[in-house]
Amino acid sequence: MDCPHCHHPLSAIEIETSDGHGHSIEECLNCGGHFIESYLANFLTLETTRNVDSIIPKSRAIPDTNPVCPKCGQPMSGIKDDSVPQTVTVFSCPNNHGDFFPKNQLYLFKQAQQSKIYFHKLWGIPLKSAFAVLIPILVIFSLATLLPSILEQATTTQETRIKASEILTPPLITPISSTQVLISFSTQKPAKTSVRFTEGLTKTLIVSTVPQTSHLLSIEDLSPGTLFKYIIIIDTDGKPVSTSEYTFSTP
Repeated sequence: MDCPHCHHPLSAIEIETSDGHGHSIEECLNCGGHFIESYLANFLTLETTRNVDSIIPKSRAIPDTNPVCPKCGQPMSGIKDDSVPQTVTVFSCPNNHGDFFPKNQLYLFKQAQQSKIYFHKLWGIPLKSAFAVLIPILVIFSLATLLPSILEQATTTQETRIKASEILTPPLITPISSTQVLISFSTQKPAKTSVRFTEGLTKTLIVSTVPQTSHLLSIEDLSPGTLFKYIIIIDTDGKPVSTSEYTFSTP
């Protein structure tokens, strides 16, 4: 394959993701850019991106035209939404063949991502901001071999389940590693929320202690390769209601 930017041949290098899996990424020795399969950047460690981006390119000239995907030849467009900070340049293939990071941009992306996650752990931040440095999440599930969140039969009454579904968006499971995930969801009106595990863990975790509409829970020290089941408890008026059961699996 040729570099999306300068069209010099790409060289494959082997890297290890944060959960210990091996992957290969494409590196351009001429301009220093990197072509990576879609969403893989979320699973690289800061140290890995530092090492990968330490390459000294032969040419520092930046082509005037936008890069093209080395797999399908389609023009790649810069990601301009909240998934990537404005100070970082990332180009994405319209057919999801991969993402191209010009020289130093992969390391800058990971620095911003780690800072955001760390800040959230310390203080808690709104859902939109928490994901402001995550490449779009919708396809992460297949990459990380996570099962989509699904509704199953629960022990609550039909009336309670209907009421809960009316005020809750389906939760998103965002993998950080094989032992850590983020659970995020929104409610149509401010609510206190908690998550009660029914399988994989035996605990209830508080998500929002004060009424709000964006809810985000970071769970660490999970067992790899494990199925987890949980319900969400929503309290909008002092009368908690429970959702049906949701599931996810760690890789």
